Parts: sequence; C-alpha cells; structure tokens
Amino acid sequence: IAMAQDMLISGRAERVVVVAGDNASGETLLPWLGSGFRALGAATTKAAVEDAALPFDKRRSGMLLGAGGIGMVLETELSCLERRKNCANNFDIKARLLATQYSNSAYHGAALDRKHIASELKRFLDDVELIHGICKAEIATHGVYFSHETCTHASSASSCSGNEIAALRAAFGDDLLSKLLILNTKGFTGHPMGVSFEDVTAVEVLMRQTVPPVPNYKVKDEYLGDLNVSKGGPYACRYALRFAAGFGSQVAFALYATAQYE
Repeated sequence: IAMAQDMLISGRAERVVVVAGDNASGETLLPWLGSGFRALGAATTKAAVEDAALPFDKRRSGMLLGAGGIGMVLETELSCLERRKNCANNFDIKARLLATQYSNSAYHGAALDRKHIASELKRFLDDVELIHGICKAEIATHGVYFSHETCTHASSASSCSGNEIAALRAAFGDDLLSKLLILNTKGFTGHPMGVSFEDVTAVEVLMRQTVPPVPNYKVKDEYLGDLNVSKGGPYACRYALRFAAGFGSQVAFALYATAQYE
C-alpha cells in the first residue's frame, strides 16, 4: 500500500490495484510455520478459539495462524474525479490515504523492538503534523488505532502488545493514549502473515462509522495499563492509524481519513 502511494505521488500511475494473499494456516505451510512459531514459544496451544484469540487480554498465551486475501484500489484524486464524471453509475470515495511510512528495524527475527517502533512512530506523527497539519491530539481524540497485536504470551519483556503499547505510550503519552480507541482484527482472523486485513477494515470503519469489538477481551493486563479497548458499535471517527510489523524486518505505519477530510 505504501509502495502504491509512492507510485501515485511520483506520477508513475494514476491508479494502483493492491492485492495480497497468504495461506499460513493451510495444509502446506502450517507444518512449517506452526512448528517454527512453536519452537519460538510464540504460538498458542489452546484448543478452543475463545481461549486463544485474546488480543490485549492478560490470559493471552500465543498467536494463531490464519489465511485470507484482500484487494484495494488506490488512485489520485484527479483520476477519481475524472472517473466519476465519465461513469454512468455514481460511486462514493470510501476513504483517503493520507500518509505511509515503512522502515527496516533489523530486529524482528524473534521479537519487536519497542524503542525502534516508538522512534519510527514519533517520526511518522511529526511528518503527518508537518505535512497535513494533523496533531497527535487530533488523531487520539477523533481517530481509531488498528493494532498489530498477535496475542503472543503476556510477557512484560517480549509480548507483541507489550512492545506495541509501550511505543504508543512513548509517542502519545498517557493522556492521549487513554482517548485513542484500540481495535484489532487478528482476534477474528488469526495472523494471516502477508495479508493486511487491518487496512481494508480501516477503510470500512471510516466509511461506515462503526467499529468491531476486540474479541474475547475480559481480563485487564496491568502491565499494559489503562487502554480504550473497543467494545464495538457506532463510533464517530475521522482517522484510522495503522501499525504493521513483519519478518525482514520492517515496521510500517499508515494514516487513513474519511472521504470528507479537508
């Protein structure tokens, strides 16, 4: 998605179709990926989904592998306006992609580097404010956050949510973080590795002004502190902040806005 935005901004394309698919939990890959994550101690061994899919919950004990596919069409505003003019059936713009950033952390072989996430998130938010005039307080108050949280075990030293929330707290501060509504899709889909369900869900949330709940969340993790975890339902929001991390090792951010963003 970030590469597509680069192509649009640089004028190399007016429209880009982004497609992603992965079958990490299928018959072919599961024996390899499943055993690898078990060797790292990162995969859950719980038999029931409701005991395993526990984003941000103190009971979390490991990630679940998933599978799926997504597709997104990104285009310049001029291209979109021209297409609407020539299209017999009118259509609505679902959302706007304001900013993206991706960088190499050279660390995510086994765990996320919270200091690097924090420094990159601060850099991203500073650029957003400089270029678009949107401050952190505006994002926290009128936005939602799509987490990378994979439900890895509740360790203060190395859990995915522990590192992620620590980076958020460093970038936003306690007061603003308490206002930012936190969402998660992997509690529904598992971790589909190369597929970003979060981005397509962010677009739908901004368009529909409705948020999904964080599934199975019941027990607060004191180490994570006070979090504004989504219970689901109607929610007025203007922005969706997305964080992703992957083997390689990269960390990435994206900021979406409603179609009516000025």
